[in-house]
Order: sequence, then C-alpha cells, then structure tokens
Amino acid sequence: MKIDFKNLGGIDEGSIELNDFTLFCGKNNSGKTYVMYCLYGLLNKKFNISLDFVKSIVEKLKQDGIYHLEVTDIIAQHQEEITHHLQDRLKNYLPSLFGVGDSEFSNTTIRLHLDDVAMLEKAIEKLVDNRVNLRKPSTSGPLSLWKAIDSGTIQITLSDTNISDGFMQTYISDTLVEIIFSELSYQNSFLLPSERAGLNLFFKELFSVRNFMLQHAQNDNINPMELLKDIIDSRYPAPIQDYLQYLSKIGRTREDKCRFDEYAQVIEKNVLGGEYEVDDYGNVFFIPYQSKKLPLHFSSSTVKTLFGLVFYLKHLAKTDDYLMIDEPELNLHPDNQRQVARILAQLVNAGLKVIVSTHSDYFVRELNNLIMLKKGFAGTAELQKKYDYQDNELLADKRVSAYLFDDKKITPMALNEEGIIAETFNDVINNLNQSSNEIYYAMQDAKELESW
Repeated sequence: MKIDFKNLGGIDEGSIELNDFTLFCGKNNSGKTYVMYCLYGLLNKKFNISLDFVKSIVEKLKQDGIYHLEVTDIIAQHQEEITHHLQDRLKNYLPSLFGVGDSEFSNTTIRLHLDDVAMLEKAIEKLVDNRVNLRKPSTSGPLSLWKAIDSGTIQITLSDTNISDGFMQTYISDTLVEIIFSELSYQNSFLLPSERAGLNLFFKELFSVRNFMLQHAQNDNINPMELLKDIIDSRYPAPIQDYLQYLSKIGRTREDKCRFDEYAQVIEKNVLGGEYEVDDYGNVFFIPYQSKKLPLHFSSSTVKTLFGLVFYLKHLAKTDDYLMIDEPELNLHPDNQRQVARILAQLVNAGLKVIVSTHSDYFVRELNNLIMLKKGFAGTAELQKKYDYQDNELLADKRVSAYLFDDKKITPMALNEEGIIAETFNDVINNLNQSSNEIYYAMQDAKELESW
C-alpha cells in the first residue's frame, strides 16, 4: 500500500510504500517518527470505520437474514468513497494519536492508494486467519461471514436480530477496508518507541503514581474519570500509551508462547548473554549466564532496551504482524547493532513485517551484506561460513524498501545488487575521514617543524 503525506510535522511532502522490510533514514527532527506513528495509527485502526453505503446492506441483511457481498462490484462502485472515508478518519485521529490539540494537523493531507487486484485476492484469504472465517459457513457469533473457494462473493449471515445497526455497519465496513487495503487485514502492529528503555524501567512507578492520584481524587470528591483522562490523554502519544499498557500486562501474558520464541532466544544468546524472567507481579529480572539474577534496574542499558522486543517475540508475535522499531540501535555496541539487523532479517523471512527508523551506518551496512549474499555468486558459501551468516537471515532486495527523510521531503533510497545506497551516512563518514586525515597530517607537520 502506498501512502502520500503532505504537511505532516516537518515534512512538506513524500510517499511511503510498505514492504516486508521498510527502512527510514535521516537526520534528527526530519519527520521519521511522525510517519512511523501515522503508520501505526493506520495499521491498528483504533478509529471507527462506518461507510454510508453499508446502511443499505444492513437493512437488507435485517430483512432477509443473509446478504451476498460481491467484492469486485463494491470496489467498482464505492472505492472512492471508501478511500476518502478512511483518509478522513485517519486525519481526524491524528490529534489523539500524537496527544496534541486539534489544530496541529489542520493542514495535513494523507492520501491512500488502493492495492492491485492480486493483492485484493490475497487479502481475502488473509482474513481467514484473522477475525472472521471466510472459507466456510460459521455459526459462531451473531454475524458471520464466509467465502466459498474460487468465488468473489462473501456471504454475510445474521443469526441475532438484537445486535445494533451501528455494530453491523461498523463490522461490515471494517471488513471491506481490510480487503481493499490489504495491509490493514494483518493481525496487529507493535511499536517499540525510542523511549522504551526508560518506560521498561519506570512503568510500574508510573502506574503507581496514577493509582495514588486516583485514590486521592476519590477521597476529595474529584471525578476520577476526568483526572484519568488528564493523566493519560494530555501527556502521551497513543503508541506510548499502548506500550505502557503492554508492559502493565506482562505478568499475565508471560505464560503464553508463540512461534517466534526461538528468535527471542537468539537475541538473549547472541546479544545479551543471559535471559529475562518475569514474575507473577510483572517484575522483570535478568539472569546473565553463569551469574546471579538481577532486577532490571540493576542491569545494563542494552538489557533494559531490548526487553520489550524479546518479550513480544516470546509471547505475543504472530505471523504477518507489523513490528515497528524506532532506532533499533539504541544503546547497542556496533557489533550488537549488526546482530540485531540480522535477527530482524530472520523475522522477515519467518513471516513478520518490519518497519524501522535508524541513524546507524552499521545497521544499514549489515543489511546490505545480507542482500548481497542473497544474490548468490561464486564464493558465497565460503563467505557465509567464514563470517557465520545463516541462510535464514539472507534478504532478497525486492522485499526491502528504504526512504530518506531530508530537506522536508521523503524520497526513496536507491537499491541495487550492493544493497541500500545510503548516501546520508556515506557523506558523514567521508567528511569525518577527510577532517581526521587533515587534522592528523597537520599535527604531524607541526611536530616536524618543532623538531627542526
């Protein structure tokens, strides 16, 4: 899916087309986090979708108890209305998403582009594993949808006439949006914000302070809901709020296991040299190999930074999720930055979608190694063995998109057989090398003059 942005934060204009691995590069304050948060809001769709033309479908469904929805006909007749409605709903959601006043995004424009026919067909199949079953009739629930194999028709069946028109309208509208904009049919998007190290460390204290304030509000006859709204809504963008909620539930979800646990173990082994442990009360500990257990606040910055990612991979990640990371290189030694790049490539090959913003040349250069090795040339096997590259972390260039945020614009970064052409880093490195050389040789010349 392609998304156009205009007048978003410090960005005048630019476009993003999501891929299996999508990379943002650019200087500080160039708009990367603005776009990351917008994508998070779009993918999670925490705003209601309620299309006007669906009202007539609901009426016929209530009369007959069944309705056959021809997806191609709906797209032909209503694609412009669907697109404009989704764009408007997303724009109206931006103030809540960023935790700011309504006027902040009054001049912002977001345009969405429909997926092609092949993507639409895949999207219908994707819904099988998500919130509705489209392969066979289902009687589980008051409103069920199913799609016969090799058919473009979705059958909607109503078994409980007591459910509200608004619910049916939203449910059917949301399903149509998920089909037409296929990326929106994925199960979840999980964002690791750049503030994660501090949030991982202090989230329990934040919730303790909130509970303390609510208790005193009740004692002083202050409306606790108004106080809670002020505490949450006015201070944190939605991705930060969601990450705090995620941390608050870790004690209850620690027993759940998912298929990406093996990649969490790779991080613990290759980067951290130890394992995390979460107790019944949500307290986090780190156990270094061959050493004693430490509370999280007593461990290294790397351990604090990576906890959210490791726990997500162990307990929550699902195939086709979007994993979004703001600066994956935070607090990492260059060698560990390379390791994380390789692990993220493994995750892409295992079925996750990855979106990252980075300032790290080491991270991008390691991705380029994975892209070059994937090409397969004489000597590839020997190089893989020499530098310990695994087959499951090699990355096809067609699965990667990279964007440069600079001069208030978003522009695609070139990709070729050598990988991502990251001139933004190359220019800095070349300037640093040049200045270092001039300073060094000037110092040597001065020493020689002094010795005369």
